[in-house]
Amino acid sequence: MTKLRVAVVGAGHLGKIHARLLKTQTEAELVAVADPSTAAQQQIAEQLAVPTVSEYQQLFGQIDAAIIATPTRMHFEIARQFLNQGIHTLIEKPMTDSVSDAQELVHLANRNNCIVSVGHVERYNPAIKSALELVGTPKFVQASRMSGFTFRSTDIGVVHDLMIHDIDLVNTIFPGELIETRALGMSMFGHHEDMAQARLQFDCGGVANLTASRCSYEAQRSFQVFGTDGFANVNLAKSTVTFVKVPGWIKDRQYDLLDTTPEQQAIIREELFTRILPKSEIEVPTSNAILSEQKNWITAIADNEPCRVTAEQGKQAVEIAQAVIDSIASHRWSKHDPQSTGPFGMIGSTPKKILPFRSVDDSEQRKAA
Repeated sequence: MTKLRVAVVGAGHLGKIHARLLKTQTEAELVAVADPSTAAQQQIAEQLAVPTVSEYQQLFGQIDAAIIATPTRMHFEIARQFLNQGIHTLIEKPMTDSVSDAQELVHLANRNNCIVSVGHVERYNPAIKSALELVGTPKFVQASRMSGFTFRSTDIGVVHDLMIHDIDLVNTIFPGELIETRALGMSMFGHHEDMAQARLQFDCGGVANLTASRCSYEAQRSFQVFGTDGFANVNLAKSTVTFVKVPGWIKDRQYDLLDTTPEQQAIIREELFTRILPKSEIEVPTSNAILSEQKNWITAIADNEPCRVTAEQGKQAVEIAQAVIDSIASHRWSKHDPQSTGPFGMIGSTPKKILPFRSVDDSEQRKAA
């Protein structure tokens, strides 16, 4: 069988990871890595023994597919040119930093019959999958992504950089439309928000509270989901899941725990997290999410089927991210100011409604994902 000819554009942190993992894919051949930096090209050549080029346009006619792992501001133009050449693309998250650009890429992918995947890699995280299988119907999500300032992805704010992972997850978890966005944020070091907190509400009733910071003293990556059957806490840094199951007699309100004797209350307190609300650590299978992402994309191209994370879904994440950013920008920190940046360049919490943006055809795929 002829192998899929693939190139990686961008030899930064993620580009190197993609290139290394692509070399292990049996159904694909890593043709080259494109990067304008001579030093980056030399590193790739030495570490991976892969051909390099300085301009990605040199790859036209030589490849079937490309992974775009450049700074976000370059995603649109590079992807546009590849799609116009009929080249399948995997675009690192966020798809673009502009809703209109994301819409254009969806249009080009459809027009040129190209399979596009977007690098929302948490969709391939087995810990997330395990948690969602346990909780029943999700009702509330609380997620935090905190890190120090790394000087990476400074062309975008923390909403596009970190929060967008959880934006994509809740957009997949909750069916229906996003109907309300409330957010606030703060810029500490650059021209974009470095800290952000958002509350998203969907018309199914689902609610998500998302927090992201890239100027935190302590690194943290957690995803908590409350559902009809219990609560799951995912430690994304360690890939572990803690699950608390809610028994049927509590869920169905068969007994009034407040209508109990002091002796019964003492027993309840003692056995709350052992017999009444048993807590368990869930074994999560080991996997490489980026490798799984690549395999899904390569298989989708071979079978001419949509990827797990489609261009349409990548666009939806950008739309929600923009609603968060708009809400941040519209916040007034003082009632006397029509609009205020405030101390530390604070920017962002008024309700922000956005128009429906999901297609009917996309709903079944979202459930399956």
